[in-house]
Amino acid sequence: MSIKVLPFQRRRGQIVFYLMIPLFLILIISLFKIQIVKGSHYKEIAMAQHLCHIPIPGIRGKILARNKEILAISLNMYSVGVDPGMITSPQEVTQKLSGILSTSPGELRDRLSYKGCKFIWLERKVSDSVARQIRKLNIKGIYLIKEETGKRFYPNEKLACHIMGYTGIDDQGLDGIESIYENYLAGKPGLLKAECDNFGRAVPMGKQEIQPATDGCDVVLTIDKFIQYLAESELRKAVERHKARGGSIVVMDPQTGEILAIANYPDFDVNQYNTTPKNKLRNSGVCDSYEPGSTFKVILAAAALDSGKITMDDVFPSGNSIQIGGWTIFNANDGLASEFGYENVKDIIKYSFNTGSASIGMKMGKKTYCDYIKKFGFGAVTGIELPGEGEGIVVDPNDWSVSSLATIAFGQGISITPLQLVRAVSAIANGGKLFKPMIVKEILSPEGNVVKSFSPQVEAQILKPETTEKMRTILEEVVSDGTGKKAQVPGYTVAGKTGTAQVVENGIYSPSSYIGSFVGYVPSRNPRLVMLVKIDVPKGIYWGGTVAAPVFREVAREALWHMGVPSEKELEKKSNN
Repeated sequence: MSIKVLPFQRRRGQIVFYLMIPLFLILIISLFKIQIVKGSHYKEIAMAQHLCHIPIPGIRGKILARNKEILAISLNMYSVGVDPGMITSPQEVTQKLSGILSTSPGELRDRLSYKGCKFIWLERKVSDSVARQIRKLNIKGIYLIKEETGKRFYPNEKLACHIMGYTGIDDQGLDGIESIYENYLAGKPGLLKAECDNFGRAVPMGKQEIQPATDGCDVVLTIDKFIQYLAESELRKAVERHKARGGSIVVMDPQTGEILAIANYPDFDVNQYNTTPKNKLRNSGVCDSYEPGSTFKVILAAAALDSGKITMDDVFPSGNSIQIGGWTIFNANDGLASEFGYENVKDIIKYSFNTGSASIGMKMGKKTYCDYIKKFGFGAVTGIELPGEGEGIVVDPNDWSVSSLATIAFGQGISITPLQLVRAVSAIANGGKLFKPMIVKEILSPEGNVVKSFSPQVEAQILKPETTEKMRTILEEVVSDGTGKKAQVPGYTVAGKTGTAQVVENGIYSPSSYIGSFVGYVPSRNPRLVMLVKIDVPKGIYWGGTVAAPVFREVAREALWHMGVPSEKELEKKSNN
């Protein structure tokens, strides 16, 4: 039996055939593009879907003191992970691990029981002893993984804690030098590309491609480890001796602006920062403002002499009290009364008369005085490379009352940071040059080559050299025969000034809370260090000349020996030979 194809059926078949031709052509062209033209591209995409991208962190750089002693280093560490699918009895494994790991038993059990992924961290960066215990258990599915970055370790514990800062669990800098210099310390991470199976596990014989990590650079500080230790040790003893609330010491090289030490108390063990109360973490010497009291008379006298508003021979009231702007200004009740009722500027500063200081401020005037205050750098950050630096508070002179001018003259009604005062006094010590404070000397590559070095920066010449000479003679007598006698260092001439300031509590000056301080430089004719000692709210005796000046003496005495600074007798002997 034959089948007869009707004409319309034949035509329909032809139409379908001719319609299919373009479709086949499109398919062929598409296959050509996929396999030939873009074959390599799609091959890369396919390969990428089977590649694991595993970051390889570099080893974090060290932080070093100026003589290359290690202050911070990264140690090799292990972390504990688990493949939950390989854990047959989560409860049993939890019992074995709960006495070793710090993770809570409940959280351990949850992680061991979770079947949604092939890998979960149980605990990051455990100690060597913990790692050894885990290894002995030999539990299938529990892994010890070496951390390339390791654990950040501070071998000196509390030393320079407020300068160092600290890092988080992944070695990222969170505070201090660790934070500011993160880009240098952290280095650049590498990358491991490994061929993986459908579960994201590396295939043993699969393709691998490694982009090696670059280790971090070492950061060398200006800090002198010995002087830092001295400052911290003597500060701690002074705070405990006087049952004080706390304190700070800042030491600077006045010829370069290099910071040799910043000590604060309370302090903390940097290795245990995460369990330390927040108030102990503050770098008070850099971040916190306070009213300086009579140490600010150094700034007053320097400004008044440099501006020409007064001379060394001018005399000012030195009696027990004086009326200014409807307010009564009193001298401190420290037993250093004036015999004559009027004294020259040297004796006003030497015996720390508030009445005379207020009168000097009045003679200088608001604008001139405020201009010099700002020249010295008060009311603005110094630019030191540490986080959270305070600006202090300098009220616009247009808002000063007559009494404001008088009280700022002896250090009330103005707030400054310890670092600001040390920098300002350094300018008096070095002939009038205001330096930007330095905390970092250089940055070294992992191979020890210098990547970047830092040089002293003079920001301005703020005083005439002859003014600084006059100030030297004034401040020498403060220590030799005035309120600062206990700051005397055997064999050296010290120039400095005491300060005793009431603390503002709840918006008013407390009648029982004071800050005792001393700021000075030594040797006075060729200064090698400027130091501020500040003791916060000591109990009982609170005078700066009593609680702070002796601390200056002890730190300076040992620091000068350490630095090899010859005594005046040694210099005299050399000159005579």
